[in-house]
Amino acid sequence: MFDLVIVESPKKIKKVQEYLGENYKVAASVGHFRDLPLRRMGVEAPNFVPDYEVNEDKKSVVANLKKLIKQARMVYLATDLDREGEAIAWHLREVLKPAKYRRIKFNAITKKALTESISNAGDLDMMLVAAQEARRVLDRIVGYTVSPLLTEISGAAVNLSAGRVQSAALLLLVDREQAIERFVSVEHYKLKVGFPWPGKQAVWHAEWQHQTLQTAMGVEATDLFTHAPYIASLAEAIKNQPAFMVYKVDRREEDRKAPAPFTTSTLQQAASVKLGMDVDQTMKKAQALFDAGLITYHRTDSPNLDEESAEEIRAWLTGQGHPVPAQRNTWASKADAQEAHEAIRPTAVDITPTDFAPDSDEMKLYKLIWLRAVASQMVPARYDATKALLLSAVQVKGSNLQFLAKGRVLLSPGWMALTPDDAVEDKEEAKDDEDDKSLPDLQEQARLQCCEVTPITTATKPPPRLTDASLTKLLESMGIGRPSTFASIVATLYKREYIRKESRKLFATPLGMGVISILRGRFSFINYDFTKMMEGALDQIATGKASYLAVVSYQHQILTGEVEKIKSDPAIAAVVSEEKAKMFGDQVSCPICNTGVLRRRTTSSGAFWGCTAYPACTASCNETKPRGKPPEPDLSTIRTKDTTPDTDGPKPPRTLSVDRCPKCKKHQMSLRTGAKGKFWGCLGYPKCKGTAPYEGVDSSESAPQEV
Repeated sequence: MFDLVIVESPKKIKKVQEYLGENYKVAASVGHFRDLPLRRMGVEAPNFVPDYEVNEDKKSVVANLKKLIKQARMVYLATDLDREGEAIAWHLREVLKPAKYRRIKFNAITKKALTESISNAGDLDMMLVAAQEARRVLDRIVGYTVSPLLTEISGAAVNLSAGRVQSAALLLLVDREQAIERFVSVEHYKLKVGFPWPGKQAVWHAEWQHQTLQTAMGVEATDLFTHAPYIASLAEAIKNQPAFMVYKVDRREEDRKAPAPFTTSTLQQAASVKLGMDVDQTMKKAQALFDAGLITYHRTDSPNLDEESAEEIRAWLTGQGHPVPAQRNTWASKADAQEAHEAIRPTAVDITPTDFAPDSDEMKLYKLIWLRAVASQMVPARYDATKALLLSAVQVKGSNLQFLAKGRVLLSPGWMALTPDDAVEDKEEAKDDEDDKSLPDLQEQARLQCCEVTPITTATKPPPRLTDASLTKLLESMGIGRPSTFASIVATLYKREYIRKESRKLFATPLGMGVISILRGRFSFINYDFTKMMEGALDQIATGKASYLAVVSYQHQILTGEVEKIKSDPAIAAVVSEEKAKMFGDQVSCPICNTGVLRRRTTSSGAFWGCTAYPACTASCNETKPRGKPPEPDLSTIRTKDTTPDTDGPKPPRTLSVDRCPKCKKHQMSLRTGAKGKFWGCLGYPKCKGTAPYEGVDSSESAPQEV
């Protein structure tokens, strides 16, 4: 007899078994093994009781676990710490029905953590289970209700998809895309003056404070100064009167506190910036590190370390000669933080990144985690910061022009001695370091003569395109989804071809933008505030402040009303008609069957274009990617699958011209059907976009050809 410990991942088995010893047997559920049905809703009003099914590919796993349970004295449900893990533990209990079981949780795969978890074994947290179930059911209700409707009203030849969180995330990218399209650049102007540095062959600078002058003149203070002639006249006046006075000097020491250890979200952001990893890659590599016992659980929104682990790090730092603050560093948690376990850290601080070959992605990520966690308990970096306000001899309406000089010098590196190249979440944060510079020793009332006067012309830039890092940061700040779900959200948007990536920048595709145009204003889940409110409702279920039935019923009632309204909306046809061409582009008729159109399909090995009349027509072709344009079908590679007349009927014919394309003179023309009827199109499309009227090409000698 033995005690059975059931974990989620098979990769944990060896490590957990090693620490627990021969009195235990460790097995895995292999993640989720039971879910809502694949091809039907699986949940109905008014009670919304889910109809779960064991996944077909997990039936052998369940059968094996049932055999082990018959031999076990006690069953320990050791699934992950988050809501998903709690739900999997509940599913295990419901399906396996062990006579004796306990729920155990551990934040790291170490002997100490495992031993303590068994000593503190408890029962399932049914409030967490209810919160996860509500999330799953809400996602199913929205997806299965709206996706077929979206496909139907859009007249799409492929199934379109909408989701409770997926569509809100897509809305962020579409809004950014539209903001970039609407953006109009504005030229604005700055004025810099330079002064010789006493005793050095160097110049230091100060910048004109235009808002002070605007206020003195009684006009509205603006962020940007856009009057070019005025800047030119001021520059000329200063050249003629280069005298300045140091009016005020403010010098103080400033601390830059060590960054917090990683949460799930900040790890995703830093891995994107520093390592070029997308969200999905980061979570997979972090999972591998957790399974190997190297880091604590990587799904957390707490920025703090437990007191014991913080003290271990502080002791290690002291032993290495690094100063530490009198008390451990802590950070305020977000108001809606939901997970109780600590931030991500190495399970043992003395397992340093130098103990491993740095080549693998896992070790690069481990180094990032190790450095951030250890640096978090070090003293702040200290700077000497100076601001000097200068007055020009040039006056406008009795007011001297004001210029501001800033300087910052590092006095002691603190935590930056360990990790000066620490990851930042966006490039703007890095500018603080790039702009560090010193100023000479300036005394108030000192008189100066400028040696440079430089008008600067610049222009506003459109909002930056989102990246994996900035999208993750935005999703978290707006309360859309949870960091542990970001990877699956983004993966779904890619799969649906609602977004694409170029050079790490994310673009909303025309299809994604069209979907949002149809849904926006018609469904509540296409609203940032509503999505955030529903996430808050799930959190309330997890803490016992709301019930599963109340939250699910509320969303279902709203959604039902919205569906009925859109079905009876006469304006929806016009909206769809306007968006359809943008969503699907110039629809390329299938040159084989002349009835379907070609649609882009993606597989694990790449992308191709296939006929929407499949399986009646099996035409497909490769794609080409014109520079600066979306992918297009390469009709010169058109082909069909071999078919057997006995099963699939005769191969569909196509009609080819005798004449060559009048544009490229290379390819034959294929008879196609468009919105205005039949026409001839070049087989070299899209490299050649030659067309000809139906009557304008000789096909008299060309009977339909089997392909």
